[in-house]
Amino acid sequence: MVVENIHRHYQAQKMPRLQAAITAVNEIGSPTVLATLTVILAFLPMFFVTGMMGPYMAPIPFNVPVAMTASLMIAFIVTPWAAFRLVKVRHAGEGKLEDTWIFKLYKKILGPLLENKSKRRIFIAAIVVLFLSVMAFPFLEWVQFRMLPKANKNTFLITVDMPRGTALEDTDRAARAVGRYMDTIPEVKNYETFVGVPSVIDFNGLLRGSGARNMPQYADIRVNIVDKSRRSISSEDLVLKIRPRIAALGRQYGANIKIVEDPPGPPVRATVLAEIYGPHYRELRALARKVRGLFSRTAGVTDVDDSLQADSTMYHIIVDKTKAAENGISTEEIIGAMRIALGGVSVTTLHVPGEKNPVDIFLRFPRAARATPSSLGQIYVMGKDGGQIPLTELAHVAPSDEDKPIYHKDMRKVAYVYGEMAGRPPLYAALDMMKRLGKHPLPKGYSLKWGGEMKLTKDVFRDLGAAMAVALILIYLLLVGKFRSFIVPFIIMGPIPLAMIGIMPGFALTGVYFSATSMIGVIALAGIVVRNSIILIEFIQDKKNEGMPIERALIEAGAIRTRPIVLTAMAAILGASVIASDPVWSGLAWSLIFGMAASTALTLVVIPVLYYIFQRKKWEEV
Repeated sequence: MVVENIHRHYQAQKMPRLQAAITAVNEIGSPTVLATLTVILAFLPMFFVTGMMGPYMAPIPFNVPVAMTASLMIAFIVTPWAAFRLVKVRHAGEGKLEDTWIFKLYKKILGPLLENKSKRRIFIAAIVVLFLSVMAFPFLEWVQFRMLPKANKNTFLITVDMPRGTALEDTDRAARAVGRYMDTIPEVKNYETFVGVPSVIDFNGLLRGSGARNMPQYADIRVNIVDKSRRSISSEDLVLKIRPRIAALGRQYGANIKIVEDPPGPPVRATVLAEIYGPHYRELRALARKVRGLFSRTAGVTDVDDSLQADSTMYHIIVDKTKAAENGISTEEIIGAMRIALGGVSVTTLHVPGEKNPVDIFLRFPRAARATPSSLGQIYVMGKDGGQIPLTELAHVAPSDEDKPIYHKDMRKVAYVYGEMAGRPPLYAALDMMKRLGKHPLPKGYSLKWGGEMKLTKDVFRDLGAAMAVALILIYLLLVGKFRSFIVPFIIMGPIPLAMIGIMPGFALTGVYFSATSMIGVIALAGIVVRNSIILIEFIQDKKNEGMPIERALIEAGAIRTRPIVLTAMAAILGASVIASDPVWSGLAWSLIFGMAASTALTLVVIPVLYYIFQRKKWEEV
């Protein structure tokens, strides 16, 4: 803006070059400082973003004020000196502003709106209707909200959960079936299977409790796919493509097989997580099963699971101590015989040539002989007379239900239901489920809270929305102090919502998620749009001080400031375009691109019209 104004004064050649540069900087000095402060105020409240997203956002409100302050100093010190030394401009002649094409076009568009009251009303009504229409896009799911889009990663994890008590060999068969299917996918580079032990724990696995997957019924398959530069499909789309076949394998082997993708932001226990609280755990289990069924019936929710442990039987071996004593057998001898038969014991070692360490010889019953309680009849202990007595004569089996774990959070009993999303943001799935739960509420004393990515999305948009509200209040107070008016700041801030007229249709057309980074773009737009408005209003006020009629002042100021405002918008659009293809930061880029395009076009018309409506009488009183 400084260079453009210096260039305009050089082109007019009404004063020496040095004086022209000083005059040009002085002309826009005050509005530029004010505009810079508004951009800084727009970002400062982001310091108060809470939760796990706080550390992600914290550098932005620190770096933006530093960068803007440095930019302002350069614009007032280095830029005028460089322009004085380097800018060479031909004299534009004695042509009048009225003869320029910008003035003619601007007057043709703005003139009728200033002259005709009915046209002004129709124009304002059309803007309001258009704004309300585009703000309905998220409710129609034409624009979908989520915290961050999934990044195009080169890996994902497949987890296999077999029923409790499943033998390691059966879990291995299911994992091998998944591996064979992975071999048929061209995009899969390689994979590594972990059966009965957890896979290498990553950042996401820390929160999901992957380190506890060290039992025979669990298996992990870490899948590595070819680099994203060598494939035409994103990792998200690839996972979406293979989910049906993975689900079919799960049904075939009686397993719950899930695909876990690395999140682009903070890790979560599950993408969609329902936390059910209540006093009685038996009722909590029933409610968790009900909610799990609700998850399964909701569009886009897949890989549904819960924290409930499946029913399993525990067998208690009760020794008849009277019979055991009559035969001279102690309880410890019975336990020792069972430990050898069922658990096994190393009885000796074998020295194999070529081996550095001796090989254990392990003694225990074959699997078929220790699979059921009837196997106790094949276990014998030696009596006091040297005879072999079957264990079934000394003890009997008493089956009972195995105790189930009771989970607590914040000192309250809780049951969890988990779900992942396939091609749909978790926010909308949670809203669908809340509507259904509203028709069938939980019993008194029981409650449901949403966690996972849905909670992070809600929290970050809440905090960013609050930050933007605080920023708008601060900007308004700053403008009130500058212009000593309560109306003019509203006129200046009027174009801020106009950016949504470009943003929402743009996101709907591109299919990009409106993410947390998109909200940062909206906050940035608030500062940039207000800056353009301030520059325009300052020029209008200058024309007022010159005694010019309001209609002429609005058209002339708009014609003069059209070029720098458009250049500023184009610079912002081109700067944002370089990150438009990034999966995480594309939301920020598209917010700036679509928002700047719409707000710039509308600002040049809406600001003069609003100023004319609210300030015409005061202008005439001067």
